[in-house]
Amino acid sequence: MESRGPGCRASVVATTRRLLTLDQRVGARAAARSAALAANRSYQSLADRELCAAVAELREVAAWILFDAEEQALAHRLNQRALAMARCCADRATERLVLANLSMQQAHIGQLRASYDTAALGLATAPTARVATVFAVRQARALAMAGQRATALRTFDRADSLFLDGLSDRDPPWAWWVDQHELDGHRGITLAALQDWDRAIELLEGVSQDGGCDAPAYRVLFSTELLAALVGAGAWRQARESAERLMPYAHAIGSGRAVSSLRHTIRSIGSRSGTPVPLRDAAHQLALLLPLPDTPA
Repeated sequence: MESRGPGCRASVVATTRRLLTLDQRVGARAAARSAALAANRSYQSLADRELCAAVAELREVAAWILFDAEEQALAHRLNQRALAMARCCADRATERLVLANLSMQQAHIGQLRASYDTAALGLATAPTARVATVFAVRQARALAMAGQRATALRTFDRADSLFLDGLSDRDPPWAWWVDQHELDGHRGITLAALQDWDRAIELLEGVSQDGGCDAPAYRVLFSTELLAALVGAGAWRQARESAERLMPYAHAIGSGRAVSSLRHTIRSIGSRSGTPVPLRDAAHQLALLLPLPDTPA
């Protein structure tokens, strides 16, 4: 089917908004199939720049959802297609957002040098301080995961400084989610990668959500990373309490990355010598409550 005209563009934009709403409400695992279907629709005529930009944004959103759903291979392919399309129609805002998402995915799958380089590319062309903040955070995370402590901390300090420069009327629409809550959560995860447990736990406790929170569904990742940090620190009582707080809504966690984080932490609890029995029991119960693998939430 050939797609053209303002009516088609309006349909693409509406589809993107529906995917964003679905992802925020129930999470990436439940939204993944809809995202994949929408992104893989055939658009044979993309000579219209506005339609091309709308499809690039749709594919970027779909790639983000599939990334958070732990569908990494498909997410990578869609990121590449979205990036090529955004560049083709000179949609710089979407291009930078794809680069930010691609850098995060590269770090997630262990491609730390690629993650740093992708973030550097975005940082070099960032039009505002708020956009630059995102890429500095990505660089800091890659550096921390690579064990480069001093450089990672300096880079995150730069991200904080950029964030404090405030908003600009030139910020892209997607910059709405770059808030203090997000920044604190990412700093907490970065510090945890450096095994700076006390500071990581303090930050992650401050941004962790419960099952009834109206925040985007993916932010439950901060709660699951808090449990991982508590286990890493050997804070057994607090870790058990954290696991128990996750239990009432563990079955409905919509972020595939959060579920993966929990499974990894639960395995580490089971394999780590000296772990108290109450924490082992809580971890076992939490494991039974998690969504089944490859089953939509």
